[in-house]
Amino acid sequence: MKKLLYTSVFVLLLFSCKGNGQNTNALTNNDSSEDVATKSENRVTFSGDYDDLLTLEMASQITGFDASKARKTHTLKGMYGENLRYNWENGRERNKETITPGMKITTISCTDLAQIKWVDAEADMESFLDFIEPEEHEELSKINEVGESAYWNSKKNHLEVYSNGVSFTVQVDISNDDSIDKEKTISLAKLIIEERIN
Repeated sequence: MKKLLYTSVFVLLLFSCKGNGQNTNALTNNDSSEDVATKSENRVTFSGDYDDLLTLEMASQITGFDASKARKTHTLKGMYGENLRYNWENGRERNKETITPGMKITTISCTDLAQIKWVDAEADMESFLDFIEPEEHEELSKINEVGESAYWNSKKNHLEVYSNGVSFTVQVDISNDDSIDKEKTISLAKLIIEERIN
């Protein structure tokens, strides 16, 4: 009975504490107080609203699609699996093989999109790497020069990003060519970091 009580208290303490006890506001040796003040002025204080990080204008800029023709969906708003997506119906189609005897190929219509999900505004590098587990997933490949750390997921065609205390997943799907979608996704991540996080 005592063991159960101690375990319960430990679990409650574990989940009631934020962060790992480190002061994330402390200056590093490489940052002057002026540099930190400039970063703080430009950085968006993430209010929990995904619109703080991805706007329609940004999605339209990266995709090249008319903002007035976009449809916004914001599923599970305020919940763990929240997803902000901008969709365009541009008539794109893709061939898909069905796994049936004879391997029939069918044509399906595709919605073009730019989206952000899994935002954590209290992240640190350790929690980001624990979340994505790059050593455990061979489909993840490191992408340089995107935030402090970024990994491309070749199975899900999205990018996992960590920058300045914020981690997020971003995806652009506007082409039947995965390399174009990857390039656009990386561009969107860089834009979010440059305009909304740094």
